[in-house]
Order: sequence, then C-alpha cells, then structure tokens
Amino acid sequence: MLNALRDRIGLSLAVLARRVAKEPRYPGAARVSTSMRTLSAVTMTPDTAVTIAAVWACLRYLSQTVAQLPWHVMRDGERGADVQRSHPVDWLLWKRVSSEWSSFQFRETMIHWALRWGNGYAEIEPDQANRPFAMWPIHPERVTVCRAVEDGYASYGDEIAAGDLYYEVDDGQTGKMVFAARRIFHLRGFGEGPVGVNVIQYAAESLGLAKAIQLFGAGFFGNGMNIGGIVVNKRALTEPAMRAQRAELDRLYKGPRNAGRFAILDQDTDFKPVSVDPQKSQLTEAYKLQVEEICRWFGVPPHKVMHLDRSTFSNIEHQAIEVVVDSVTPWVRRLEDEADFKLFGQNRIGYYTKINMNALLRGDMKARMEFYNGMQRVGAYSPNRILELEDENTLGAEGDIHVMQQQMVPLEFIAEGPHQPGPAANGAGGEAGPDADQAVVEDEATAAARKEFEIVMGGAPIDA
Repeated sequence: MLNALRDRIGLSLAVLARRVAKEPRYPGAARVSTSMRTLSAVTMTPDTAVTIAAVWACLRYLSQTVAQLPWHVMRDGERGADVQRSHPVDWLLWKRVSSEWSSFQFRETMIHWALRWGNGYAEIEPDQANRPFAMWPIHPERVTVCRAVEDGYASYGDEIAAGDLYYEVDDGQTGKMVFAARRIFHLRGFGEGPVGVNVIQYAAESLGLAKAIQLFGAGFFGNGMNIGGIVVNKRALTEPAMRAQRAELDRLYKGPRNAGRFAILDQDTDFKPVSVDPQKSQLTEAYKLQVEEICRWFGVPPHKVMHLDRSTFSNIEHQAIEVVVDSVTPWVRRLEDEADFKLFGQNRIGYYTKINMNALLRGDMKARMEFYNGMQRVGAYSPNRILELEDENTLGAEGDIHVMQQQMVPLEFIAEGPHQPGPAANGAGGEAGPDADQAVVEDEATAAARKEFEIVMGGAPIDA
C-alpha cells in the first residue's frame, strides 16, 4: 500500500516538475574510437571476440548462471513476501516469454547481448487490455536509442513527448519502427547514461592482443616446419627438383605431428640444426595473462572460466560465494529493476519481481545440514520448509509445525536465579497439578543454564 501511495504521489508531483537540462539527441553515441582494426593487426568486433575462448567462457558463465535462477512475481503479505504464481507476468518471467522463447533462453540471450554490445532489447507485446502478453528479443545492431526533439507518436500509437526516449528498430523490410520506451524491455549494461557502453569497443586492444596470440600459436604449429634443422643444397637444383624437394619436406615434416623429425638427405645436400626455445617465446605465459585481462573486462573471476592457477580447495568455496555478490548480483538487479518498471505499469499495487539466488549460495551437503539443523532448533524453519529448499516433497500439514528446544530461556530469566513453582502449578488442596513435573524439569534446566551463564560472565557459579 505504501509503495502504491508513493507512486501516485510521484505521478501527481510530476505534473509540477519541469526539467531544464537538455540531453543529447543520440545518447548511445560512442566515446571511443570505433575502428575495428587494433594495433595487433587484428579486426575485433562483438562477433570475432567470441572466437576467443576466455570471452566465450565469460559470456557463457554470466548469461547461463542468471538464466537458471528462479524469477517470480512477489507481493508482500502478512507473513512476508508471497509468490504470485497466478499473475500473468510470473508466467512470462519463469516459464515462457513468448511462443518461441523460453524464460531461460530469453535471459541468456539478453545478458549475452548486454555483455557484448552493452545493451539487450526486447519488444513488449501487449494484449487487448494493454498488459504485457509476450516479449520478443531484438538484436542490438537493429536498434537505435533516440531522444525526441518534438512531440510525436510511436508505431503502437503511444504518445512520445519532446525529450522522451524512444527506440528505432530496423525491421529489414519496410524501414524503421518507432517504439516508446514503455514498449521496450531494455537491459542496460555498464555505462553512465540511458545506454550501456559497448564493452568490445573499450576492450578492443586487450582482446586484439589475445586474438593475435591465438593466431600466432595456431600459425606456428600449423605452418612451421619443426624438423630440428634446415637443408642446404650445395649445388643448384632445377625448378622441378626444388618443387619435388619442397613437396617431400612438406609431406614428411610439416605440421605438429611431425615435429622433431630429421630428414634423410642426398644429392650433396647439407643439414644445419635449428631449434626453437618455447621458453623464450613465452607464448603460454602471455596467453594466461590475457585470460586474466579478459576476466577483468567482464567482471568474472578466473576460476569461473577454468583458469585455476591461483585457486585451491581451501578457498574455492569462498570464491564461489564472492562471485555471486560481485558478478551475478549486478545483472540480477538490472533485470529486476527493468521488469518492475516496465511490466507492471504505473499502478503496481505492491507487485515486484525477485530472482532467487539462494541456490548459488548453497554449500556442500554437510554445511547445509548444519544450517538446517540450527534453523530448526531455534524455531525458524519447519520440516516442510527444509524439504522445499531441498526440492523434496513435503510431509503435509504436520510438517508445518515449528519446534525448538525446551531448555532455551531468556538471559534475564537465567540471571534472576532459579524459579520456584508457584501456587498456580499446584492443584486444589496443595496437590501437585498436571504441570508440576514440567515446572521441576524447567527449574533444573534453568539452574544448569544459569551456572554456565555465570561462568561465561566471569563470576562464580551459584548453586541452585
């Protein structure tokens, strides 16, 4: 209710607001050189960058990790947030966004585009009641983000006021379609404005160096004749003889499988040994360095792209938790924020979306059992709650009971000393009532706890 009231107040005050500063006509204009040719003499584009293994691994990890997480529509109730499974938006987020795209494929593609181009776009298709019915991803190269210089209308008939953002989409046939901002699900990557920056453009030199190392290594083993030496003809050969000699050398000694073989020479030829020191070239070390460099650009820890040089079994679990906080959470928040604003309209009535990341924070089986045991002992989790978290069938109504240890009492009660059962614990005529035994048990447990409390606090234990 408070969120809905705040939204209504904000809308009413928006009528009185007036912005003075002007924004650029095309907010997505590049600030760095858009030349695709790097100093490494390698052409680098969002497509050629994916041919680098480390880039592929970074894209795959972030996009698939976020895509697999449960994403539901939530609403705060009396006992906390409740999943609104009957809400039509919940089906879009968790099951299928359209007849051709599943929720997993949609999120995987959107994040993949946002990582490569800085932005991921999808058209929000409305139904007859103007509610979100489906979402259709649009390739970033087809979209241009613009700011209106005068009032106008979009292709759906939505009004676009001067100064508002709108999207031009090239359909490849009839020209460009115009969409109001409310009709486009826009996943922005890292940036400083309404349009995310193209990571490949900023990282072009780093990626170009990695690609150059890759091409050099492939060319070295593919074209190099690693025979351990060269052949010198002491007398001139005819052109056919040279071709025949070259073909014979290529057949016998060219390629990685023939490396290190020696040639059998004839016709007064000489052999001069030639060796290549792999350590001096430092090809492997340079490639490892570029893996770490690429991980920095995409915000992915190296161990998540199978670069385990500095990972150990003692710290790998803590690194897995850190990557959730540092790498996955920003993309989760971007999806949630855009969905909350674009899919519910201005009158949200308390609805919001939530991507559950608990599955990524799970430890091993022993750690989970210790956690569940502790939560059940303090009465926080019921057996059914534990089974739900482990994706197991519940026990029914009897599994919803919360229990806790009887010996647990407030610290103030322990400090006051043993509690003697009063008359309320006895029946008529001084007879022991049905709660008498219970009161005695509680007193004994309280006395033991009080002694331990006194020892911990530094005082001498007081005998009950």
